[in-house]
Amino acid sequence: MDEVSLIMIQLKNVSKFYYSKGIIASGITKVNLELGVGEFVVITGESGSGKSTLLNVISGLDTYEEGEMYVEGRETSHFSTAEFETYRKKYIGNIFQEFNLVNSYTVYQNIELILWINGVPDTEVKRRVPEIIDKVGLTEYSRTKVSKLSGGQKQRVSIARALAKDTSIIVADEPTGNLDSESAEEVIKLLSEIAKDKLVVVVTHNFDQFEKYATRVVRMNDGRVIEDKEVVHVPDAGELAESESGRITVGNKLRLGVRNTFNIIPKFLLLLIVFLFVTISVTSIYTNFKESENASSEFGFNQFFTNYSDDRMVVKHRDNHKFTDEEIKKIEAFENVRVVAKDDILIDKSAYIEDDLLSFYGYIYPADALVGKLNAGEMPKGDNDAVIRTGREDGILMGEPEEVIGTTSDLMSEDGESSLAKVNITGIQFYEGEEFSEESKIYVSEGALKNLRADAYAQASTIKIKSGKKTVKVGQDYEATYRLIPTKKAPKGKVYVPAEFNENYKNEKAKDQKIKITADNMYFDSSKELKIKDVTASKTYNKTIGIGEFEEHSQDIFINPADFRSIFDKGVYQISVFATNNHEVAEVTNQLRDMDMKVIPLKDAISPILDAGTDILSLVQVPLLVILVVVIFFIAYFVTRLILKSRDSYFSIARMLGMSQKDIKRILDIEIILVVTIAFGLFFLFTRLVAFDVLQIEYVKYLIEYMEAKDYIILYLVLVVMAYMISGRAARKLFTTSAMQAYRGEA
Repeated sequence: MDEVSLIMIQLKNVSKFYYSKGIIASGITKVNLELGVGEFVVITGESGSGKSTLLNVISGLDTYEEGEMYVEGRETSHFSTAEFETYRKKYIGNIFQEFNLVNSYTVYQNIELILWINGVPDTEVKRRVPEIIDKVGLTEYSRTKVSKLSGGQKQRVSIARALAKDTSIIVADEPTGNLDSESAEEVIKLLSEIAKDKLVVVVTHNFDQFEKYATRVVRMNDGRVIEDKEVVHVPDAGELAESESGRITVGNKLRLGVRNTFNIIPKFLLLLIVFLFVTISVTSIYTNFKESENASSEFGFNQFFTNYSDDRMVVKHRDNHKFTDEEIKKIEAFENVRVVAKDDILIDKSAYIEDDLLSFYGYIYPADALVGKLNAGEMPKGDNDAVIRTGREDGILMGEPEEVIGTTSDLMSEDGESSLAKVNITGIQFYEGEEFSEESKIYVSEGALKNLRADAYAQASTIKIKSGKKTVKVGQDYEATYRLIPTKKAPKGKVYVPAEFNENYKNEKAKDQKIKITADNMYFDSSKELKIKDVTASKTYNKTIGIGEFEEHSQDIFINPADFRSIFDKGVYQISVFATNNHEVAEVTNQLRDMDMKVIPLKDAISPILDAGTDILSLVQVPLLVILVVVIFFIAYFVTRLILKSRDSYFSIARMLGMSQKDIKRILDIEIILVVTIAFGLFFLFTRLVAFDVLQIEYVKYLIEYMEAKDYIILYLVLVVMAYMISGRAARKLFTTSAMQAYRGEA
């Protein structure tokens, strides 16, 4: 055999075996060949003779088990998968019998793909692609999808792709097998011209078509070379310039990922449905977890607050000065604020009514905090009107609702010692649920609130009473147990005091003497000087005061309600803000803090009663949450893998063309993460439409009930991580076999 000037490929005793179900079959056995630049080598033989296997070994699409193959004198038996990818990328241009084109791409995009894989700059791509397409006579089909071309046109695209790669070696497997005689002749001529400065290796079972063009003929039978004959001597080809190849750029990977997302619409829609299912499923699991967590957190207490509404925030100025009307109006205008209770100090106070028709005990609320329709009567209108909210079976109503409405009752302080206000019951609202499932409430109008507010501040204050030269602190924690009792029996500017106050004055007569009452609390100091109307005595008590029995009130100081309010009702210093729901508390809290307010969200101030139970619940729920997400992940993976099965040929073709595993994974990442992003975007759009009542979908409304902004971010990140893992598993599956096996779908 004459020696050619530049040997590109040399095989020494190369053998390839196939394993299938415990049976070993020989593909090629002890093959020895030397192939050089400038040769047009035709490998021929009967079907099953091993010629295609030999071509796949030469092109690096298949590995070999014995012998050695040299490329420009370099051994390849130790090559890793990545090194064979580099070899194919640098040296091999493939022309396949089945074309192995991306049918969903246009002619232009198929040629563009190989140039992108080789890192050719975009400006060069735009110049070279039209030239190469024109060279194979397909300019008018440049923007036509390959799936619409004839067999001959597809083979020309395959040749154009090999030309675009501009490698030293062109391998063609039955390049005329699917062509008519005229098209076949054109393809063979084109390959013959290419062979002038490259090594062209063609496999065919029809040697007659190639006979007049071949420079070397290799005949095979039963996996062995039975003839290796030089037909035409090839002169010295000179030095061969090394093929330059770069790496696909990040921008082009992104373009391919986006292109692949939408180029097969049914595949895109199926993936979109899968990830919409994943989005809704993960959201449902997360929502149920949050709902359970929220429910468990409702069982708790706080030593300072008795109303634990999870949508309530207690608010005051950092320097404790009082609220202006403008500030309260500004807070009321916040989008997610349901109501502002100006009398926050009353919300945690309880009171009771006990008469023939009512046996009420519950919390006091301002009338404007009432939500929902009444079951009987009407909303408060007058100064002392009130609405009672209770359960139907709580035993509070001694008569029918219609009998209670219109009656006037004393709203007594919690200790039962004094009437805080006389209230007219104008309406009744029943809450739904089991007996005693909610605290009863009374919603009172502004007139009643004045006295209630003053009484609340009085209880929160340290009160000093100066009479004559003696000053005492009032309250059960101090040396005197005097109490201030508001009553209209005391004239404005005057008070009734116990008889023992006589001892505080020089002539031991307190009547008509001055008395000074001072109040001090965390918000304000206040004082008022009054005149003693008289002292209380058992004989005159019923006539002058007439509140209960004298023995119960012998040490009480009776003051006019207007004077009482002038001491203790100095404005609004602490408010409660109620959000539209507990999910909006965080946003409203931030808005209030931006106004330099001190805010205590009540749901964060509750100490759980059942710490151990809650911990046990978390120990069960968290692993269950993880398990369910993992189950959804594998369901999504297997369904996605089935859908992406149609993409295996695409990525196998990319492998054959020299794309690395890392680059293939990145493109698949982009494709799947883009679908996930679209699915999440659609889901988020639906939730917003439901949130704004544009759409009425109860299930979606339930899903988003516990979702805050941070939860949507967490959900998206979880979906992206799942997509990334699915992509990784799918990419690894592609690379568990050789490029040729992956393309054929072999295990």
